[in-house]
Parts: sequence; C-alpha cells; structure tokens
Amino acid sequence: MEYMFIKGTERLFVLFHGTGGNENSLLFLTGELDPYASVLSFLGNVGIGKNRRFFAPLVNKKMDKNEVTRRSYEFFKKWDSFKFDEIKEIVFIGYSNGANFILGLLQERPDIANKTILLHPSNLGWIFKEKPLKNKIIATTGASDIIAPAGDVMKLKKEFENIGYKDFQVILLDGGHGISDEEVEKLKKFK
Repeated sequence: MEYMFIKGTERLFVLFHGTGGNENSLLFLTGELDPYASVLSFLGNVGIGKNRRFFAPLVNKKMDKNEVTRRSYEFFKKWDSFKFDEIKEIVFIGYSNGANFILGLLQERPDIANKTILLHPSNLGWIFKEKPLKNKIIATTGASDIIAPAGDVMKLKKEFENIGYKDFQVILLDGGHGISDEEVEKLKKFK
C-alpha cells in the first residue's frame, strides 16, 4: 500500500481518501484542523487512476467481506511496521470509501487510533464485537446524502451503543455527500 508521510508535530493524522481520490485529497482538511501535525496519507490500492479506492466496489449494495478482511490485514501488516515513538496522538480520518475502510479496521482493532473522524461513512454490515476504550469517534453525514444516507450513520451509532460504546458522535449537515465548509468548521471543535 503506497503512502505519503509529512513530518510535523507529535500529532499524526492518518488519511484514507474516498473513491477517485488520492493521497493528497484530504490534506486541505488536515491544514484546517492542525497545519503543523504529521500526516500519513494512504493511496487506495484497488483500481487505477481516478478509480482508486481501498476495497472493491459493492455488488448489489453488498461488500465482499472476505476481500475487505484481506485488505485490512494488508494494511495492518504495513501499519505494524511503522515506528511512532515520537507520536503522542493518532487521528484516523477517512472519507466515504476511506471511512468505510476505517470501519473495517475498527472491527479488528477498535483502539487503533486515539480519535477517528468518519466523513460520510456507510453501514455495510460491519460487526463490532469490542468497544473502543480510548478511541473517540465522530461521523459526519448529510441530510440529502444519497450515497451514504444519514440513516446509515445513525444505525452505525446504534451498533456501537449496542456494544456499550456511548461516545459515537454524529454531525448531521444539510448537504449531500461532499465535505462542506460547515462540516470542517464543526470538526475543528471535535476534542
């Protein structure tokens, strides 16, 4: 899995773009949240060119769970090879397909980060067995988002509540599937 690293402070943003994006796609957001933080941004290794993503497209609105699991373990192998001795806080940020990929990671390692920002995730039948103990999770969704409907995000919140995790925050916006200025401003307040 290819990635880009920018050395900054002891805070590390780990980025996962949406379908058609690349390792640069979410840099505008990290610049808004903390322009001095370190950044590790991954490039999806499924598809080519403008169709890059982190796992295969859905078929009949269903993901291939075996493929997602295999991709997750490929990521863990790379992730476990990094040394983060100077890093004090890890913040995972994913948009759309990237947010969904993070959800797949959280199934296996709920505390892989200190904070997780899920931008317009989908409820694809994730199964969460362990609740995060330190990871604070926030998800954004748009009231008119037809790709990742707001109802899906509320179901995700409910699934986390069902395993005893009560800190899943949701930011509901008026817009669709894109990342809005209002969304960025609200994320700046996420502590």
